[in-house]
Amino acid sequence: MTNRSTGSNPPAPLEGDAHLPLYRRLYQTIAGRITSGDWRPGDALPAELDLARLYGVAPGTVRKAIDELVDDGLIERRHGSGTFIRRPNFDNMMVRFLLYRDPEGREIMPASHIISREIVPAPATIAHHLGMAEGEDVIRMVRHRHWEGAARLLEDIYLPPARFRPMIEHSPEEIGPLLYPAYERLCGQLVCFIEEEITILDATPEDAALLGLKDGDLVVAIERIAKNASGQPIEWRISRGEARRFRYRISVG
Repeated sequence: MTNRSTGSNPPAPLEGDAHLPLYRRLYQTIAGRITSGDWRPGDALPAELDLARLYGVAPGTVRKAIDELVDDGLIERRHGSGTFIRRPNFDNMMVRFLLYRDPEGREIMPASHIISREIVPAPATIAHHLGMAEGEDVIRMVRHRHWEGAARLLEDIYLPPARFRPMIEHSPEEIGPLLYPAYERLCGQLVCFIEEEITILDATPEDAALLGLKDGDLVVAIERIAKNASGQPIEWRISRGEARRFRYRISVG
């Protein structure tokens, strides 16, 4: 199936393999424009008929692509206003696994402290997760989350320098306490999807010392891959915290 031209101007090109259905190629094209920053969170998408004319496809093709973009959380429909690029909110999602409360029983939000930032050769595992070559330069950032003046969550974060060099160049004060808004503000990188894997491990001597644990104590380790709108991995991190404070809650219905 080929694009339909509806006027004197040729249709804009679609991304993706020519053997894919047109709605999937349109999905990838719109996601690619979100990734590149052509369309940013809060921006209104063109109307469906305008998109159909722009890309030379049927209105039904546009509607199906839009439906999947909505289902995947990349865009949102606002009744009476149109369709808009959505800003996913993954801020402080990591601490949902580790429970800290104040004396009144209220959950405590951690303070974030960037401990170090450096460019290092990518270890094989990190390179694999980020789609890089082993030994290629990667930014390694160490960040600690504090409750009541003590480190409770340790994070090692790896970022490709081509996308994230400002995270080395700006001060921790300019970066602020939340990384994903800083990625968007300073680097033009929007985190749209995350994948997490949770394991329980013996605390290393270094982690035990930083977390105030004893020999033989366990930590919960949360590995996360963050991806942009096009599904490309742009961050890998591992976070470790005291296993006795681990919790997992899910609602199914």
